[in-house]
This record gives sequence, structure tokens and C-alpha cells, in this order.
Amino acid sequence: MKQTTIRSLRLSAYLGLTLILPVQAQAQANETSPNGESTPQITMLQLGENLYINPGRGGCTQCHGEAGNAPVMPLYPKIGGQSEIYLYNQLIDYREKRRKNGLFFPMEVAMEPFSDDEIKAMAHYLAAQTAF
Repeated sequence: MKQTTIRSLRLSAYLGLTLILPVQAQAQANETSPNGESTPQITMLQLGENLYINPGRGGCTQCHGEAGNAPVMPLYPKIGGQSEIYLYNQLIDYREKRRKNGLFFPMEVAMEPFSDDEIKAMAHYLAAQTAF
């Protein structure tokens, strides 16, 4: 029962982020810099890609490859093209230390610095990649 409630809450949060993130991205795109120039627009897809390839945060490409389907070792999963909600749930579970299978420890460490919004953006980016 408890796990069902957690999954339901997580699905609600995911759906909320799906509605909020594009609005936030558009609001940020409409902002102007202090000198009056418009700041460049960044989409959720671009944000997800930037977060995914950033070696200083999670370093995702170092294990899973650029688009998530070129792992450096056969033990690492191919994650590009997976379902967005699936990826979101798994990454949240790693961050919250609820997923304990395979090579979970490096993933727990890698996901620590990411917010829910950032995880949503990375899941969005990975889901848009060509499936293996």
C-alpha cells in the first residue's frame, strides 16, 4: 500500500512538472538581461541535454554515452529512447536511495545534485533519443 501511494504521488509530481517546466522555460526565455537584451531561449530538451552531458554534475555520458545508448561497459544499461516516466521514476529512486539493484551506488552518487525539475528535463532528453 505504501509503495502504491509513493508511486501515485510521484506520478502526480511528474505530471505537475510536465505542465510547469515548459511554462518556466518560456518565462525565462522572455526575461531580459540588465542591459535590456533578451536572453536566449532554452527548451526543456536543451536543458536536459546540457544536464546530461555536464561532466561536473552527474557525468552521465562517461558511463552511458552521448545519447544514452553507447555504454562504456556491457553492465551499464542503454537508456536512450526509454519511456520518459520510467526514466524519471528510476532516477528519482536512485536519488532517494530506494533503488538497490545492479550498480546502484554510482547512480545514487550521480543523482544527488539534481532537483526534480532537472531529472525531469534529463528524462525528457533521453526519451527523445533513438532507441537502441
